[in-house]
Amino acid sequence: MFRISVIVPVYNGEKYLRKCLDSIANQTIDGLEVIVVDNKSTDESPLIIEEFISCWSSKRRIIFLTEDRQGNAYARNTGTEHATGEYIAFIDQDDYIKSDYFEKLYNEANAYAADVVVSGYELVTPKGQTKRVVELKKSKWSPYRIVAPWGKIYKKSLITENNIQFLPVNKGEDIYFVFNAYNHANIVYVSDYVGYRWLSNNESYSRTEHKKIDNNNSILPLFDALQNGLFPLKHVDNTCLEYFYIKTIVHEVMFCAKGNNLEDVYGYYERLIKWIDKEYPNNESNYYLRLFGVRGEEYKRRFFVALFWYMKKKRKIKLLIKMYVNIFR
Repeated sequence: MFRISVIVPVYNGEKYLRKCLDSIANQTIDGLEVIVVDNKSTDESPLIIEEFISCWSSKRRIIFLTEDRQGNAYARNTGTEHATGEYIAFIDQDDYIKSDYFEKLYNEANAYAADVVVSGYELVTPKGQTKRVVELKKSKWSPYRIVAPWGKIYKKSLITENNIQFLPVNKGEDIYFVFNAYNHANIVYVSDYVGYRWLSNNESYSRTEHKKIDNNNSILPLFDALQNGLFPLKHVDNTCLEYFYIKTIVHEVMFCAKGNNLEDVYGYYERLIKWIDKEYPNNESNYYLRLFGVRGEEYKRRFFVALFWYMKKKRKIKLLIKMYVNIFR
């Protein structure tokens, strides 16, 4: 059995794909299985993958799968089905990792008998410059701070035995996977190691599309799926889950305020608030809304979330949204 199966979903990733794949192949740990799932790319990505196989197939086990264009969720689920490693991991096509990344996480997983190991990341520019370093603290909230599938390794048996999959929705398919993994995991270990490099790409297709406000681009299908799929809760903390919803609503509203008109943004806000007020009627009393309630979250983010929710409580939130819309008009 391989130690780790690394799954890379690909679609038109020619610009950064080679660097991503080489960073995986150059890992210091033995026993890696690399699974690349191409979603019918129309650029040079398939050629780059073939070149990668030619260069590394004698040293690494590489599986190259081609699927119809059905998105990252489908590609990651397909890769997971073919994985034979003790652990699985996901890397996005434009990201890359330090050479000791998997050795560090695998050793920590064994040392602490962890079902999931969660680590931080570096936010880097296309030129490789570091914009920000996120190092996780040892706190109850820390696993929920980064809910992308990358930056982690998951025990394969945890995923298969509990039939944990990525959700085919427009927003948050990866969040559904991560929360379900946390919910079924006996031990989620938070590592202070930072070895994942996440590319800051403001021009990406997903960032542009996710700003649109319509029924097909709402976060609410994810929220409903989480409520239906997680309860009764096993290992996910309900206070953390509630605060995750609060924080995500704040992010959604302010993110969509960039490039949309006030009425559309405020209408979206009202739909999100209607949902959380129904599911969590006492949300304004969440413990983590206290200024020093969230250990492991950066100060400016928790301050803004607390401010936003205070203005919601005072029914003054439209003023904040209006200001934000005007700034990015």
